[in-house]
Amino acid sequence: MLSKAAAYAEWRAQPLGLIPDYQDLDLPLARELCSKALSQRGAGWLTTEETRTVLTAMGLPVPPGGVAQAEEDVVELARRVGFPVAVKLASHRLIHKTEIGGVHLSLKEEREVRQAFREIRDRLAQDNNLDAMEGVLVQPMVTGGVEVMVGVTHDPLFGPLIAFGLGGIHVEILEDVRFRVTPLTDRDAADMVRDIKGYRLLEGYRGHQPADIQAIEEVLLRVARLVEEIPEISELDLNPVFALPPGQGCRIVDARIRVEPASPGD
Repeated sequence: MLSKAAAYAEWRAQPLGLIPDYQDLDLPLARELCSKALSQRGAGWLTTEETRTVLTAMGLPVPPGGVAQAEEDVVELARRVGFPVAVKLASHRLIHKTEIGGVHLSLKEEREVRQAFREIRDRLAQDNNLDAMEGVLVQPMVTGGVEVMVGVTHDPLFGPLIAFGLGGIHVEILEDVRFRVTPLTDRDAADMVRDIKGYRLLEGYRGHQPADIQAIEEVLLRVARLVEEIPEISELDLNPVFALPPGQGCRIVDARIRVEPASPGD
């Protein structure tokens, strides 16, 4: 009991956190896009291009690239991005893309890009799902760093909950995730990052470089601001986010955003 009282006293003595006011946000664009998607399609996942636009509007680290529908446009986009590239199915209806052969990584030349596009298209046609294909997302390969995840879910009582943990398969196997309610302060973000069991990986472990922890905290804070400003966002999943070495920032490799009509109290 005394240890709990001492811990509580120590927590109370900590300085208050601050909520950063970023000046590079385009909130009107993000709001308009989410509202338009809801009015046109109803509740559901944003398209790949819509998701990239919303994240970019919030100053979040989306890699260069984009979505293309035709084979020649896919190749041209790969040239512009620079090899090696990743080519992934763009679809807001088919969520688990790896399971249907919708993810092709480390493509080093145009021939491989063409083949990847054709294989994705042919697989969907074979499964009678071609109408679910928005195109393919082309982006540069991101290597190095530590994979982390940032998520958002809604709690009926507390509203948006921000989640943070190691990314990729680690989040499913280790379940090493921490949650905070919004609004999120800089102190909340710092505590979330340091509270996971895998924090040692972010510090640098057994020859691996440390991660850009400040950049991770900024991603958390910008995501929290996004869901505070746009209550129609009911779910968000950034996984994986590659946290690169200090000073090099983060890269969001995969992202999903779901919108629903906001509750009257939101």
